[in-house]
Amino acid sequence: MIVVSNLELRAGSRLLMDEVNFRVASGDRVGLVGRNGAGKTTLTKALSGQTEPAGGTISRGGEIGYLPQDPRTGDLSVLGRDRILSARGLDTIVANMRKAEAAMMSEDDAVREKAMGRYARLEADFTSRGGYAAESEAGSIANSLSLPERVLGQPLDTLSGGQRRRIELARILFSGADTLLLDEPTNHLDADSVLWLRDYLKTYPGGLLIISHDVALIETVVNRVFYLDANRSVIDIYNMGWKQYLQQRENDERRRHRERANAEKKAHTLMAQADKMRAKATKAVAAQNMARRAQRLLDGLETEQVSDKVAKLRFRLRPQVARHR
Repeated sequence: MIVVSNLELRAGSRLLMDEVNFRVASGDRVGLVGRNGAGKTTLTKALSGQTEPAGGTISRGGEIGYLPQDPRTGDLSVLGRDRILSARGLDTIVANMRKAEAAMMSEDDAVREKAMGRYARLEADFTSRGGYAAESEAGSIANSLSLPERVLGQPLDTLSGGQRRRIELARILFSGADTLLLDEPTNHLDADSVLWLRDYLKTYPGGLLIISHDVALIETVVNRVFYLDANRSVIDIYNMGWKQYLQQRENDERRRHRERANAEKKAHTLMAQADKMRAKATKAVAAQNMARRAQRLLDGLETEQVSDKVAKLRFRLRPQVARHR
């Protein structure tokens, strides 16, 4: 589980969100949406622990599996298969088993006998961690992401960026993490792999927060939507699927539009009355108070949504009404 309390995030001096509260628990499959630059990737980095928030707290329970847009692996000489197995700490055991196997071919009886004993101990440890079944599971995930054996047997530095990203995705899915944070997981996937990933994620038992421009993926997988509103520096939480969210979001924007129109109408009326009263010296103070009331009406309004691009969908444009000061 991830619990966020009074979160404040900034990009330099720019406020992205303030006093944000939410949680992602097992069974929650959250679609994080908002226009480009709203702070979605910044939020996932903070949730994963890669960056610190400007304020508030983030509590993490259990293991977090994080796929950034640009995953950076450490040792690029590692084989693709071993990188995936490293999610459960099996890579080191497998590497040592390979060394023991090589030593078992030695012509020196003492070296060979020692290697056989070492191999037996390593194999027992490997088996106790789910070894061969886990290796088969990792291979199945990799194959579903179009990573054949020839790719898994190559060092990372010989692979393309797309292949390395698919290996990172396979590693995270293989990890069995309690919560997954996936930033554009369908990048570099072919159509068959995307279909497999949809089916995999919609039954994932842990928590999931996903950023994606793949509408079909979001529509199929998510049961909650977090809308990051860059204008208001808040996250609106919708405990519903994607289609219901779209309708509710439109209703919310219409409501804000009506509230703003009504408040601006009242403010314009107050300002007009204040202008008339300013002509009389005896009513100057009253006019000033009336003007302040008008300004407070405007200042209390939530900023109206101008435009947003979410998962290749665009909300209808609504013109902003200029404020009178």
